[in-house]
Amino acid sequence: MKSPSPPRRRRPASRLPSLLLLLASGALASPVPVAAEAPAVHALTGVRIVLAPGEVIERGTVVLRDGLIEAAGADLEPPPDARVWDREGLTVYPGLIEPYAERPWPEAKDGPDGADQGAGSGNPNPAVHAEREMASRAGDPATARQLREAGYTVAVIAPRGGVLRGESVLVELGDAPIRERILRPRVAQNVTLSSSAPNGYPQSLMGSIALTRQIFLDAVWYRRAWSAFDRRPTQRRPPYDAALEALGDAAAGDEPVVFDNDDLPGFVRSAHLADELGLDAWLIGSGEEYQRLDEVRQLLSPDSAGGRSRPVLLPVAFPEPPEGTSGPLSIELDALRHWQRAPENPVALVGAGATVALTSFRLDRPADLHEHLARAIAAGLSPDDALAAVTTVPARLLGIAGQRGTIEPGKAADLVVVEGDLFTEKTKVREVWIDGRRFEVKESEPPEIEPAGTWELQIDTGGETVAARMELVGEAPSLTGTLSAQGTELTLDSAEVSGSSVEIEFDGSPFGMPGPFALTLDITGDSARGSGSGPPGPFTLTGTRVSAPPEVLP
Repeated sequence: MKSPSPPRRRRPASRLPSLLLLLASGALASPVPVAAEAPAVHALTGVRIVLAPGEVIERGTVVLRDGLIEAAGADLEPPPDARVWDREGLTVYPGLIEPYAERPWPEAKDGPDGADQGAGSGNPNPAVHAEREMASRAGDPATARQLREAGYTVAVIAPRGGVLRGESVLVELGDAPIRERILRPRVAQNVTLSSSAPNGYPQSLMGSIALTRQIFLDAVWYRRAWSAFDRRPTQRRPPYDAALEALGDAAAGDEPVVFDNDDLPGFVRSAHLADELGLDAWLIGSGEEYQRLDEVRQLLSPDSAGGRSRPVLLPVAFPEPPEGTSGPLSIELDALRHWQRAPENPVALVGAGATVALTSFRLDRPADLHEHLARAIAAGLSPDDALAAVTTVPARLLGIAGQRGTIEPGKAADLVVVEGDLFTEKTKVREVWIDGRRFEVKESEPPEIEPAGTWELQIDTGGETVAARMELVGEAPSLTGTLSAQGTELTLDSAEVSGSSVEIEFDGSPFGMPGPFALTLDITGDSARGSGSGPPGPFTLTGTRVSAPPEVLP
């Protein structure tokens, strides 16, 4: 067994960065009036209610109490203790469930290629990270906000990087501390055969397949070796390997393995490898399954998959219309055919009897889901099947159908409120409710500024002022950057431009204060003024751009 780590000593308060001390002291020295606790009972009235695929109340009321759905019906009076939200003319759907999203695993400072070296207990191959658990890294406010903008209330977050990537986690998409939002800490192991190691083995597709096969076989051996040692501890103890330990259930077929596939041949290869190894495989679709539908149907069938029907986590990232030239079209016929037929892929798989959960994975923005599903519906997918593929089907796959996926009394108060229908080219998500808490979805304005450059900031906590420096890189609307103060630097989770403002989010953990910070800067030329909030409390800030944004080459 792994030796327990020694207890971590608490760092003395005097060594915390001054920024955090000032923020905390400012919040304490200038207390703001304590607002009354928000009511735990809400009633959304005058709404069209889509209870589940094929079940609609044209006009009614939804009552939420203490994070659960209390009632939903046409002739329903709001309880006297409810806060009433008049949503006349809007439609309420069950909160959407994202079955697959990725987040990069942070690079480790003490190991090559982002490997988690720790005390040397991981697998020696830098492409094998099965011991990673995304539950420890899933508190990303930017990812949660982007998914909420699409109407998602729950999501699976998987680690990115390597061939055997580690465990995904199922989380709510609210803003509570991550420990309060984890629904399932371990969902599935994640594998991609198309990856390679930048400075080692494997360097080819054949190598990635061979490595995956060998690691899963090693995991079977590893579990048997430890079982034999436990029965007769006088023999030599097997060396501990965190990756093989983590793969034990998946190698035994007792935990799903998600295979990420770039193309149809990869989809087929993953299915055959899963057959060979006896894995419970969930396959990420390539978007090309319609091209070999009979073969795909057989690969997904229980007869082929060891008695289990294999689900497909299907991206809807259809190709953009091909662009011609002034002369003859310089586009291959296969590309033209795929552009025309790709939106038919979801209905083809559903018609073939496949279990299909649709995902926003590979879209530029999760909010583009609605426009792409509108194309799939125009190509033949029924609206009920589309809704099931983002609610009831993933809920069933993830084992949360008893709590989410439909609007029913006793289930979690996870809702999405939209103007009109959910799947149109111009769908407007107005708000989402997560565990009975409302999150307004702000509609972004076209960028009017380019805030890239170096900014000197003055942060005012109400009692003290501290200097900070912010570097913004990229072009509006989405930028990246860093924030540094008192010798400590962190990477921003997001910096999004809307009109003449930039909205910034980051986690304060590098400053010794874990939790989401959010600030908004209104920019005029090279000057900025704004406000923000974080675990210590609210603050205001001003700023000056001290270096011009880099020139954009034509």
